[in-house]
Amino acid sequence: MSQRTDTGNQETELPDQTVLVVDDDKSVLTGLRMTLEGDYNVVAAENGAQALSLLHEKEPDLILLDIGLPDTSGMELIEQLKSADPEIVVIMITAVEDIRVVVKALKLGAYDYLVKPIDTQDLKVTLQNALETRLLKDKIRRIQKPNIERYRFDLIGRSPQVKAMVRTAQKVTNSIETPILILGETGTGKGVLARTIHFSFSELPGPFVAVNCSAITHDLFESELFGYERGAFTGAKGEGRIGRFEEAAGGTIFLDEIGNMSLADQSKLLGVVDDRMFHRVGGNKPYHVSARIIAATNVDLEKSVEEGMFRRDLFFRLNVVRIVVPPLRERLADIMPLTEYFIGHYNQKYSKNFTTVSLEARKALQEYSWPGNVRELRNLLERIILLEKGSTILPRHLAFLKPPQEICAPSELDVSEATLGYEDAVKRLMQEALGRTNGNVLEAARLLGMPAHKMRYRIKKYDLKVG
Repeated sequence: MSQRTDTGNQETELPDQTVLVVDDDKSVLTGLRMTLEGDYNVVAAENGAQALSLLHEKEPDLILLDIGLPDTSGMELIEQLKSADPEIVVIMITAVEDIRVVVKALKLGAYDYLVKPIDTQDLKVTLQNALETRLLKDKIRRIQKPNIERYRFDLIGRSPQVKAMVRTAQKVTNSIETPILILGETGTGKGVLARTIHFSFSELPGPFVAVNCSAITHDLFESELFGYERGAFTGAKGEGRIGRFEEAAGGTIFLDEIGNMSLADQSKLLGVVDDRMFHRVGGNKPYHVSARIIAATNVDLEKSVEEGMFRRDLFFRLNVVRIVVPPLRERLADIMPLTEYFIGHYNQKYSKNFTTVSLEARKALQEYSWPGNVRELRNLLERIILLEKGSTILPRHLAFLKPPQEICAPSELDVSEATLGYEDAVKRLMQEALGRTNGNVLEAARLLGMPAHKMRYRIKKYDLKVG
C-alpha cells in the first residue's frame, strides 16, 4: 500500500509504512536508508534518546535497533521502547552472533535479529515477515475484540465447584509465563475456560490459537507447531512457514487433547515448555515463545504417567496450575441456569419464543446423567428449539435422554405421539432434522448430536427421505 502526492505535474507514491533505524554508525544508517527507501519511509536515530523521541513523533511500524549505542545499550532501550509501545516490532542488529545476547533480546520482545554485515535479501524478507506478522496480529485483535466482553469470566454456574474453579482461573489470568493444565471430561467446557482466561487478560489479548494435538500426525508435528524455513524439506513452501507458536505470539496457544500425543512429540514439546524457545524446522535461529501455554485433556494424566504413556517431566512442567472442570452430573445446581442461557441464545438465533421448562422436563433434566456434559445439554436444547414449536419445553421433547414412555405423561401428548416407541421418536426427529436442513446430512447429524456415520446408517435403515 502507498499514498500518492502531486509534485508539480508529476504524481509520486509515498510508502505508508515507517521504519526507524537506530545505529551510531553513520555508514550503516546511510546503507540501510538506501536499501529501504522506496519500499518504506525511513527515519534514523544515532542514539537511544533520539530513538525514543522519534518513536512518539513518527510512530514507526518497525524499529531496526543496534545493540551497541553511545548513551545506552540496545537491551535497555528495547525495554523502554516496548514499555512506550508494547506492539512495536523490533529487530535487533548485532555485530557478533552471541547466543546469550540473542536469547535475551528475544525474551525482551525482539521479533528477530540480523548480524552485520547485513545481507540485503535477508533484511527485506525479515522486514516483510515482521510487518506481515504485525498486520496479522492487529487484524486478529480487531476480530477478537467482540469476544472480550463475552468471555470475561461470564461463566454460567451457581455450584460451589464452578465458583472455586473461577477463583483459581482469575488468579492466573495475568501470569502469562505460567503453564496452565485444564482437566475434565469431554464436553465439560475446557475450551471455554481456556478462552475465558485468555480474554480476561488485563491488556487487549493477542491471538488465541487452538491446536488439537490428537489431530496432528507425528510427521507433521514439528512443522505444524514450530514452522519451517524455506527449503527445509521436499515439498516445503519456497518462503517457509510460521508455526502455531509464532501465530500465537503475544496471545495464547491452547494445546487441546494433549494426553493423546506420542512420547516422541511429548519430548519435543518439553523442550519448548522448559526453555520457552524453539527452532523452525531446517533453521538455526532461536525463537522465543511469547504466548501463554494452556494445555487440556480428558485423559487421567497421572495414570498415564504411571503406565508410561505420558512423560513424567512434561506432566510436572505443565501441572504448575491445575484447574479441574467438574462434570455436569456433579453440579446439578448449574443445569437450569445453563438451560435458561441456551434457551435464550437459540431463541435469538432461530427466532423462536421458548420461555419456560415444564416441571416434568426439569425433573428429567436433573435426573439424567449427562455423559456428554454441557456440550450434550447445549446440543439437546438447540435441537429442541430448532425443530419444535411452542413456548414450553415438555418431557416429550427430551426423547434422546430416555425412552419417551419413561418421561412423557400421556396427558401432554396426542394419541399418535403417546403411542410412539423410542425408535419411532428417533425416526420422526431425524426426518424433521433432514427437512429443516434441506437434506444436509452433516448439519442434521450435528443438530441431533449424532455422529455422521450413524446418521447415514439410520437413514438407510429407516429408509428416510433426504431433501
